[in-house]
Amino acid sequence: MSADTVETRARQVVAALRALGRALAEQRGFNAREPLPVDALEIDVSVPLGRGAAELDAAARALSQRLDAGLAEALRAAGAFEQGRVVCFLCGSSRCEHSSPPEGTSVFAGYAANGRPEWLSFANLCLARGEERVDRLYAEPPEIIGLIQGPSELVSELLPGFGQGERAWRILGQVVVGLVPRDLTARSTRAERVALTLQLVETGARGQHRRLRLNVLGLTPEEIADAAADGEERGPAEALRRTLAETRARVDTLGLRLWRAAKAGEPADEGEPAMALLGQLRGDIERVFRSSRHRTRHAQERHVEGERPTALANEDLAQASDEQCLTDTRRDTIVVLGPQRRVHVFTAGGRHVTSLRLREGELDRKLARGRWQSAPPQTLESLRAERRAR
Repeated sequence: MSADTVETRARQVVAALRALGRALAEQRGFNAREPLPVDALEIDVSVPLGRGAAELDAAARALSQRLDAGLAEALRAAGAFEQGRVVCFLCGSSRCEHSSPPEGTSVFAGYAANGRPEWLSFANLCLARGEERVDRLYAEPPEIIGLIQGPSELVSELLPGFGQGERAWRILGQVVVGLVPRDLTARSTRAERVALTLQLVETGARGQHRRLRLNVLGLTPEEIADAAADGEERGPAEALRRTLAETRARVDTLGLRLWRAAKAGEPADEGEPAMALLGQLRGDIERVFRSSRHRTRHAQERHVEGERPTALANEDLAQASDEQCLTDTRRDTIVVLGPQRRVHVFTAGGRHVTSLRLREGELDRKLARGRWQSAPPQTLESLRAERRAR
């Protein structure tokens, strides 16, 4: 048999396997013309070289089962990760009612034996773990507490068939934090308070590039970004936003290091570096809120009243064009855009509220959501007149 004939037959085998994979996907609810979220699968194949029909039939059944199992795992991995939610192995979904915190103060507490996520109030989790600082949650001002939980505490109860050994979505550990003001402002001593669950999650199927991700539950990325944009430049919201961004960068670096080790056939135990990363995250977040807690009430009041250096605000206001003058539709304030992504916020009466530096793309997002809109004509000149009159 010529080399061309061998290659042609091999191509026919691969085409037949692709058709079989598509057929199995259709059995799982995919339309025949719908693109799959999986590019390729790697499975073990046993090829009988004898002439017996029974061996061929057994190999065909085994191949179909392995392909179906690999496809199921790959599809779970492709759709498993959703920011702000966990996978419910009982329902096989991250969109069911069990997959998100039922209350603002709830944190992920692990899986039940049947794969259902369990949630506890942050205070009850502290009590269950014997946390000595639990009474400080209700001090004045309240203390923010962070706790680390490893995989043995979160997934040890899972049974085979209900998430035990699952590779498509795997928790490597988490930090739970509570209770933080929902608006993430240092002055919110009586504001609604929520808990955060910050998970290090690994996703991917066998034979595919596995990825590490930071999953944040309790506050959405949009809520944190809005709080940072509205708050003080050195306030807790902006500090939290930066901390999470830096942690995501460290997660990506760790994931790349583990991938390179696996590709080189080297041992890649993610457990110890994952827990070290989470330990750093807990310390960083506790420091974010500890510094805001220790600010004096006088300093807080001065920030609320906008008593801060205004040299750049006045300079940028003087040089701004009408196009750089916007209105904040939620707070009824005037927003003046300066160079290097500086933003200054004023009241209609001319009081300087705050100044901050926008993140890359944040201006476009606020404009797209309609949060900031073009100011009416003469707004800029009226603001300048009010500032001169003060």
